[in-house]
Amino acid sequence: MKNFRYLIPLLGLLFAFACSPEEKNLFDDSAANRIDAALKHTQDILKGAENGWKMEYFPSAQQTFGGFTILASFTDTDVQVASDYRLFDTSKKSTYSLKQSAGPVLSFDTYNEVFHIFSDPNSSVSGKGTNGKGMEGDFEFLVIKATQDSVILKGKKTANKIVMTPLAKDLVWNDYLEDLTDAYKTMKFPKFEYVVNGETIPVSVKERTLTFTYTENEQLVSKTASYIQTLEGYKFYQPFTIKGVTITEFEYNADGGAGYFTVKGNNDIVINPIIPPLNEQLVSGNWYFKYSTLGPLGVQRWDFVKNNGLANEGETLYYAYLGKDSSGKFAFNFASNPNGTSSLYGGSLSFNHTLTDENTISLVFALAGTGDGVWYYNNANFNYYVDVLGLSATKTFTLTADNLAEPSWIKFSDNANANNYFTVYKDEVIWPYDK
Repeated sequence: MKNFRYLIPLLGLLFAFACSPEEKNLFDDSAANRIDAALKHTQDILKGAENGWKMEYFPSAQQTFGGFTILASFTDTDVQVASDYRLFDTSKKSTYSLKQSAGPVLSFDTYNEVFHIFSDPNSSVSGKGTNGKGMEGDFEFLVIKATQDSVILKGKKTANKIVMTPLAKDLVWNDYLEDLTDAYKTMKFPKFEYVVNGETIPVSVKERTLTFTYTENEQLVSKTASYIQTLEGYKFYQPFTIKGVTITEFEYNADGGAGYFTVKGNNDIVINPIIPPLNEQLVSGNWYFKYSTLGPLGVQRWDFVKNNGLANEGETLYYAYLGKDSSGKFAFNFASNPNGTSSLYGGSLSFNHTLTDENTISLVFALAGTGDGVWYYNNANFNYYVDVLGLSATKTFTLTADNLAEPSWIKFSDNANANNYFTVYKDEVIWPYDK
């Protein structure tokens, strides 16, 4: 009974509090009004940058492709966008929206060919990734923080952190993006050596990511770091530590030549670009033909194959490139399209090759091929393609390129025949007879 007697007053006290006429809402405003205020605040911040914002954007949850600079300027309903990927001098307008979902969400909600290139699942749009995924970027972002000094976003799909900072009022978009593009070309190298505490660590490059390979505690370690291009060097997605040194940025020093990088804040730690000889870069990649770059000998030989080989089979050359075949041999690789179909027949014709100096290669047909290569050689006059490169006698070519550090094309000049020259391209070329 003792417990019961104490319970009665307690219940009465609780009832008195519950029924108090002075009861107040713990919040000063309704949830709906607070949400509207948060969205309006975010929109006011976005619109408030007079010349727009610089967005450090990383597609892919693993930052596979590195980072890109996007410039964005907001009005009440529209956003104007440009980027340093591909066409730096092109900007496009589309709409955006702000909505509530566990906080404000910024959505680029209508297709923008500059912005959505990173999220389009069609890999042919960006030229990167696999079809059905593309670059796997975001177009919807949780707004983590929004002030006049910065806007911090989080990709809804990737969870990547995206930082936006206001652009200077006098900055000219095209000029800035052109400078970034030039910096990217100047500072793009196929591989590096990272020198720290007397140790040299090899660094490979793929897209805008670096992979450091080294030993630690007698274990082989591979560490990947993605970067965004700046005018000064590389800025990494997040800090990382190698051999006791924490790295946030590399700063580039031109030094009148190929240049080198240092770790920001520690000029004693050097990252040296390694530029392989041009002929080594040739045989380690795939290099595509264009009919329009063939010299007189090449034009005559390619015309003969087209008119007396492919035409007889009712086919058109889909692509042709120099590179490793399925057996690892340097080869003329091709695919042929039967007209009116979506099918492809492919194969290769192999070459023995010799590299001399840094810019010379000698080629001669190895009397071998893979796939349908030998069939086309015997039945569709593909021996005429081979003759441009070296059929029964070795041909020696001098190589030149647009940029030794990162060539986009390589020109072959036959040392023994001034009428035999052609240029091959790093980017894939489809329907080479039309290019």
